[in-house]
Amino acid sequence: MSDFNSSPEAAYERGCLLRSQHRTDDAIQAFQHALQQAPDHAASLSMLALCWIEKENFAANAIEAAERAVAVEPEDAFARSVLAIALNSGAKSGQKKKIRHALSVAQEATELDPDLDLTHAVEATIQLRLERNAQAEVAARRALAINSENTMAGEALSSALLLQSKSADNEELIEAQLRRNPDDDSTHSSAGWQALMSGEHKKANLHFTEALRLNPMNEHARLGLIESFRARSVPYRLQLRFANFMNQFTSGKQTAILIGGFIFYKIAYNSVSGFSPVLGNVIIGLWLVFALWSHLARGLSTFFIVLDKFARRALRTMERLEGIAVGGCLVMSLLAILSGLVINPTDAGHLALIFLFAGVCNAAALTNDHHTGKFAYYGVATVSTFAAFYFAASIALPAGLPNDSPIFSLGLLAGVAVSWLRGLGVGYS
Repeated sequence: MSDFNSSPEAAYERGCLLRSQHRTDDAIQAFQHALQQAPDHAASLSMLALCWIEKENFAANAIEAAERAVAVEPEDAFARSVLAIALNSGAKSGQKKKIRHALSVAQEATELDPDLDLTHAVEATIQLRLERNAQAEVAARRALAINSENTMAGEALSSALLLQSKSADNEELIEAQLRRNPDDDSTHSSAGWQALMSGEHKKANLHFTEALRLNPMNEHARLGLIESFRARSVPYRLQLRFANFMNQFTSGKQTAILIGGFIFYKIAYNSVSGFSPVLGNVIIGLWLVFALWSHLARGLSTFFIVLDKFARRALRTMERLEGIAVGGCLVMSLLAILSGLVINPTDAGHLALIFLFAGVCNAAALTNDHHTGKFAYYGVATVSTFAAFYFAASIALPAGLPNDSPIFSLGLLAGVAVSWLRGLGVGYS
């Protein structure tokens, strides 16, 4: 590192260059070298914080460096914006108080320098995380009005438009960004999500692949690539369309729709079950598909990715576990239905049902990022999975197993509870 030994400024410039090349570890060393020579070099502290953010399990390091930068330069809007980014990155899903604190820091940065596009872009990103899509759109447009090439703002605006079902505006935005900067990874990532929500999973795959070629560290693109693999499944594409439709509503309205759907199901079932049990069973089946498919579609699609020798390379450990657990439960449910040809059909139906709900519990547990709620979901998933296999063993053994009925009821209750709690967002993010 002798090429920047001469001054903190030289080390700082070297670090910025390395970071632009996605050589994060080398950039960290450069900024640390600058700080060894000048501990109060605020710019190096801020850039070091941005580097720590890009690495897993270093959120505390990022916040510490960003806070030091603000302490050195309290009136520096850039340093305060970086602190907002670090605080937002360090807040886990469900920690709304910490995320709102990050937003207040971003808004302080905007007040310090309303002409700095970064401050508005950071605010837009945090507003998105708080599910304030309209406010995110406003903040992102402010950033782009100052600097039309701000990629953070462009990506935030694209997400805000997509979540508000403003597809036409989003397509126009992405086309303009691709013309202006065809080698920007975040633009390709946004284009991929737009294509995905439009049902064009092959086109989405191409954009996500290009984004990762340009920047292998782009997590938004990696997640999108996996979604494009999942979307090869027609049912999952329909689920994405439904999710896109629901995203235009606030969480309160989404809850009202779910409750309204349940009330409609109960009225319809009570109206027809008395004179036509068969039609009543059809309504029950349709409700189960509506209520449970949104929980199971992603896991089942991930199961098929796990079976794909090429596609599974994009999965991380938890995503693989999700596919194996949820897909495995659904396979067991299907086998239980087929077993009705050789065993008591009622037992087969009960077995299929409890494995179905075990799949729901595992899907909720393995996709939950809530800082505390995830542990409760893990516990419930363990109970429901144990209940399913215990009940299966009881059916398979000639003498059965003791207490199989209450254990079956417990597993079923766990699945029903999770389907509602997850849908309502209780302890789930």
